[in-house]
Amino acid sequence: MRRFSISLSALLFLAQPALLQAARAEEILHNADLRFGIYALGAKAFDVDMKVARGSDGLSVASAVRSTGAANLLLRFRMQSDLAVRQAADGHLSPLRYASQSDGSFSKRTIMILWGADGLPTSVVEPPAEADDREPVLPEQTRGTFDPTTAVLARALRRDTAAPCEGSDKIFDGRRRYNVHYEAAGMERLEAHNRSAYAGLALKCRLRFEPIAGYSRKYMDQTRKLEEEVTEMWLARLPGQPIWLPVRLRSAWMLGEVGGYVTATTINGRQALKPVDDDAPPPEPPKIAP
Repeated sequence: MRRFSISLSALLFLAQPALLQAARAEEILHNADLRFGIYALGAKAFDVDMKVARGSDGLSVASAVRSTGAANLLLRFRMQSDLAVRQAADGHLSPLRYASQSDGSFSKRTIMILWGADGLPTSVVEPPAEADDREPVLPEQTRGTFDPTTAVLARALRRDTAAPCEGSDKIFDGRRRYNVHYEAAGMERLEAHNRSAYAGLALKCRLRFEPIAGYSRKYMDQTRKLEEEVTEMWLARLPGQPIWLPVRLRSAWMLGEVGGYVTATTINGRQALKPVDDDAPPPEPPKIAP
């Protein structure tokens, strides 16, 4: 579920001038409610909800993932997480604390990460990493890292003109240390789909995961092979909105190809994308200003 989680968390986020104009300085994210459906084996497997809220000195993010349909019978899974992030005047994000609790057919786990004044994270994980026979993550390997949600949130809220879909992020999720490498693959027009609340122009982004430490020795060969697979994500910025939004996802998983679709979006109290109605026809592509 780790690779899956970063892709979902990468369910917040480029565009080029041909797609949309850059955000004005006064366009600030105050709150957002994002919903996604994840499909595998031809049916919906997971529902994902993310809620972002602005406080006096930063942002809080609450996420929930839950299995549904046939997937719920095969591998029942529930995960809730909460993140507190400080935001500087220049927009730079610094994580403060992250907590998650998951319960599934094959495992049950709690994770707490706290960042000290020196920026180094410390984590408490139950059950501990030693119980999984994992390679240790050394303290020096966590310097300059983000948790998965903060890393994606920082890209979603970039105020400069640099494309969010480029470069690399160093990630520490409490148990594992890995890098995520980004590469823009050009603009594409997404056709209307009855699983998606969005159709129209989007930028295709390739994500590649590089394991560093904290992985199970028993499954390391399988993990490395899976990490070599490229995750594809399509990003769009809706007119007048202050974030880059992931609208579609394609990835590999142990059960085959996985597809993710945005199903509803509310930003700053306004409905940015109409919720998907499974019985309704696909939405018409929105009119995007050149």
